Amino acid sequence: MSLIGAVGYSNEINGREAAQQAAQQALKELRSASPKAALVFFSNLYEPLEVRQVLSGLLGDIPLWGATTSNIVAGGAFQKMVVVLLGGSFSLDTTWIGHYALDPLGSAMELNARLEHAKTNRHWHSVLLAADGVKGEISTLISYFNELPMGVGGFLSGAGFPRGSHCLLGETYCAEGALSALWLGAGIRVGMAAAHGWKDSGVYFHATASRENRLIQLDGRPAADQISTILGYSPAEWRKPPFRDLLRLFPLAFRESGQPESVVAAPLAVEEDGSLQMNVAVPEGSTVSLMVGDPAACLESIKTAIRTARELGENESPALAMILVDEGWFELFRTQSAKLVGTIHQAAEDMPYFAVATLGHVWQGSENRSPMAANLGALAVVFKGETH
Repeated sequence: MSLIGAVGYSNEINGREAAQQAAQQALKELRSASPKAALVFFSNLYEPLEVRQVLSGLLGDIPLWGATTSNIVAGGAFQKMVVVLLGGSFSLDTTWIGHYALDPLGSAMELNARLEHAKTNRHWHSVLLAADGVKGEISTLISYFNELPMGVGGFLSGAGFPRGSHCLLGETYCAEGALSALWLGAGIRVGMAAAHGWKDSGVYFHATASRENRLIQLDGRPAADQISTILGYSPAEWRKPPFRDLLRLFPLAFRESGQPESVVAAPLAVEEDGSLQMNVAVPEGSTVSLMVGDPAACLESIKTAIRTARELGENESPALAMILVDEGWFELFRTQSAKLVGTIHQAAEDMPYFAVATLGHVWQGSENRSPMAANLGALAVVFKGETH
């Protein structure tokens, strides 16, 4: 049986009712096929354990992969929950690392054991990563993916931070601070393409102090002071709503060695000491440029990414499109959300699809490139069956 992707969604306010409605709709769409895995995203305002209990009762112990989020698009409209069941004849496996945020290096080494096996055994051709985007340190992890002969994609969770709950789903677990990996083998393929829509403002800084996920100084002054000087308002005002919600619209871009494109890194928050909390580390000593959003470029880019991802991989008909969109896009289109939703819906054409907000994406691009994590982009992932 070829790959089947069944999408169920709900806009119910109550998390239990939403989980039941979305899961039942997906099961109905799956028809006679048995579900082998579920991609699950739900509102960060729901109680995660309640949602998990309902899904366990309806779907059994099939592996889950997903997270809480602030925005979900399915069926051409905004939803509060989406459940996507994958059925058919294909190989799939999962990895759950619950201590990822507490021990980034140990987690990377643990995952590396699996990666070393993948280098010699081509059974697994792609891996999708879901990593905590608030507490995690993704740069340590993806450094182990260099020269890996497989496709790499995924997202950084935490959209909606600091409001509501924040958790990742993996296997049968539901927790924050974790890493969830979905390994894809025979019978299932993915095409992936990234979208970008932020442009150089012409304002540049030198990152004079940076440590892990904290950007401490720009040009020898506290990073928040420098950004505030350009954008206006004080660092204290950028720590509170409504400016806190707008902070990610003004990211910094830098160039990493070995990467043909600049990496965009958006601040999560302004710290009391004037540093910026990041989830994509800015290398100390790098030259960074302040970026601004271009709505027209975003729409054109995401349209191209969805169509490109559809064309990649096997010649089979696409079973499902998953579009991982940085939360900043939804903020940029706050007053024109219909344009963003309509563009995604149009580009998906006849494919079942869903789109969710993230705090960044992970993407390799091609097998001869190192994967990178970036903010304020989008990643289109199209699942297809595979002819044996």
